Amino acid sequence: GKHKRYKRVRKTLEYFRINHGIKSPYKMIVDGEFIQQALRYKVHIKEQIPKLFSSPVMPCVTRCTVSALRKKGDSHSGASLIAKRFTRVPCIHEGIIDERECISGLAGKSNDQHYCYAAQDVKLRNTIRKVPAAPLSFLREAVPILETPSQASKVKAKEAMDEKRGLSTFEEKNLTELREENKTEKKRRKRKGPKGPNPLSCKKKRRKPQPAPKKKNPSRPSEDPSRRSEEESKDKPKLNQEDWERRKRRRRRGKKKKIGVNGETDLKNGVKPDEIRHNDDSSTKNNPQTEKAAEMSILEGW
Repeated sequence: GKHKRYKRVRKTLEYFRINHGIKSPYKMIVDGEFIQQALRYKVHIKEQIPKLFSSPVMPCVTRCTVSALRKKGDSHSGASLIAKRFTRVPCIHEGIIDERECISGLAGKSNDQHYCYAAQDVKLRNTIRKVPAAPLSFLREAVPILETPSQASKVKAKEAMDEKRGLSTFEEKNLTELREENKTEKKRRKRKGPKGPNPLSCKKKRRKPQPAPKKKNPSRPSEDPSRRSEEESKDKPKLNQEDWERRKRRRRRGKKKKIGVNGETDLKNGVKPDEIRHNDDSSTKNNPQTEKAAEMSILEGW
């Protein structure tokens, strides 16, 4: 449909803009047959072609085109009048020659002047298709059509892209020198061996939580006293020979203390309990008051 045709035209013009630098406003060289076809189907070239291109287009003719239309007589008199209104493009050659040769000469080998072409003549169209970077359009009855890029245009665009991607002469010289230097140097051989696991794919080792140290309770019955004495002896500082002798003397003095009836000693005074009783009796005898009290207790008992 119409929408697809306009979309195709936009893509084609974008291709020529990117790869060949053909930009708006466009200059379109028109041949005599194209003007005659437009007049027959009532196509207004200055209105319809800019609408198709979605940008300003200036239709142009050569001196050879106007003279060719005049020679054809009254049948092409209307087309010659329309051609006079279009802008004139100077020809490359001298004098007036055939219209096909004139337009193909303007196109040249690479369309350096960035012209667009509207040709209804089949032979002229075939010659312009061989020229790269030359947008070509024609009329299909009353419908103007822009052709897709020709094979020559595609080849040229590909060559230009390869040149941009490729290396310059200076870079190529440096590359050749570097390659020669690398050949002289000995290549280091990589040792092939067993490879370990990937550290990123392995799980990290989890540390076990350490238990809190248990407090020693001396009042526990389950605790071994010999073990406790060993631990205490480790904590105690080591004694000299003089300290050992002092301890021995203290022990000897403790043995000389008198032992009681039941094998127990008075810790305060170091005296037997019988001796304490004896001293109490003696104190009572010497005291007269205590004697009287004792007698009175005896009489009461009787």
